[in-house]
Amino acid sequence: MPGGSIHRAFYFWFFCARASRVGEGAPRHELAILPLTRYNGEMPDEIPPLPPPVPQPLPRTAPAAIWSLVLAILSFFCGWLITAIPAVICGHIARSKIRKSGGALGGTGIATAGLILGYIALVLGVMGIPLLVSMIQSDRERLHRLATERKAIASDDGKIWVTVTGMWTKIPELNKQASLQVGYKDERLYLIVITDAKADVPDLTLETHHKLTRDRMLQKMKNASATQPVSLTIDGHPALQDEISGTEKGTNVVFLHTTVDDGDDFQQILAWTLKSRWPQQNQLLREITRTFRCEK
Repeated sequence: MPGGSIHRAFYFWFFCARASRVGEGAPRHELAILPLTRYNGEMPDEIPPLPPPVPQPLPRTAPAAIWSLVLAILSFFCGWLITAIPAVICGHIARSKIRKSGGALGGTGIATAGLILGYIALVLGVMGIPLLVSMIQSDRERLHRLATERKAIASDDGKIWVTVTGMWTKIPELNKQASLQVGYKDERLYLIVITDAKADVPDLTLETHHKLTRDRMLQKMKNASATQPVSLTIDGHPALQDEISGTEKGTNVVFLHTTVDDGDDFQQILAWTLKSRWPQQNQLLREITRTFRCEK
């Protein structure tokens, strides 16, 4: 029997069966006319599950946004305007790149935070400029006053003293035998006074005492040399002075070596600094040495 006749016979049989069921009390809504589709004798396979959705990659945070926030935070601790200005620039660059990236870049919130903090730091920085200028000017005035004013520093018994600039202070650890020890540590400038009673060194003249202390210093130093002593007057008393240079404990130094005969004692004044600083500082050391005073 041809295939078309088989299908027609099948539908006719099915229609009659449904009609008989209606007569037997079956609900009329079950009577339906099936669509006249061709049946090829095959059952459909099980419907396959839908593939899982492909996760979309998260947008990458714009590096300029991160830099903006980092620089803005640093502005409140150490950078001030030096980091606040780049923070604002990076923030604007980041927001522009994010808008033009079509969703490939993220970090708008980070860039906005960097911009806000950067602008706050800029405002505070601009407001703080007058205060900073005032502080710098005040500090310069203080340093100038200390550098120009003079003050006397006396020994513990108050019998000897020298007049120095405001930066100099007592430094008790320079020499245990010294009766007076002063210095300016930042500039590596030092001065000590060692007192030798004439009663302890009888029959010594000013020249002999000066030569003995000079030779003793030359022996303790490496590559030592000295200039010829010159005569001068300090505090109304005769004195001898020379320069001794060499290496002491691995450091190249120059000493201004002065001996004063005050009648009862020999006062040995040693003022020194680094050899590299000597050309600029030797005149100051000579002036301080000449301010030596001794009270009987």
